[in-house]
Amino acid sequence: MWRPVRLGVVIAERRLRLVRRRKPTRSVRIRFGRPLRAPRAQRKDPWWCTVEITGLGGRRLRSIAGEDSLQALVLAFQFVTLTLPVEAERAGGRIEWLGERESLVFANTQLLNMTSGALANLVDGLTEAVHVLEMGGVRRVSSKMVTRRLRALIASGGYTADHRRVPKPSNSALEAAAPRRRAAQRER
Repeated sequence: MWRPVRLGVVIAERRLRLVRRRKPTRSVRIRFGRPLRAPRAQRKDPWWCTVEITGLGGRRLRSIAGEDSLQALVLAFQFVTLTLPVEAERAGGRIEWLGERESLVFANTQLLNMTSGALANLVDGLTEAVHVLEMGGVRRVSSKMVTRRLRALIASGGYTADHRRVPKPSNSALEAAAPRRRAAQRER
């Protein structure tokens, strides 16, 4: 099966540091080649993303396969994330990027996942609220439930719609504003 033997067109590059005890730090460079297929690829042939690692004892070139160009690229990123710490340990040190030992390629993925989940929760809560508002006073019980869920979403910053999981003090601003809202509603 064909696979690339040269890096090709570089589409991304990262410089890292190899930190070792009692030895000077060394620069480690990772370069990713543009994903490509065999010159006369068949329909089932994989895409390849080449990865070049220098600075850990010679130049290493690896070709990572995927079903399409995006998967090949993502798998190449994951390959680097998983193998660089092992290679650095073999070289007697550890890899750092921006002073951090982790997240060599995919920085802050946990934070991004949490933020994405919070945003999805907020959109779901707003969707439920719109549904209750559109139904009018027909569903009084569900409007109370949706109100509790929306309060929980607001208090938690979108991280939970379960009012039992939000500490009571974090609802204080909403509860303090409730009498003013009720008075305003009575005036209408």
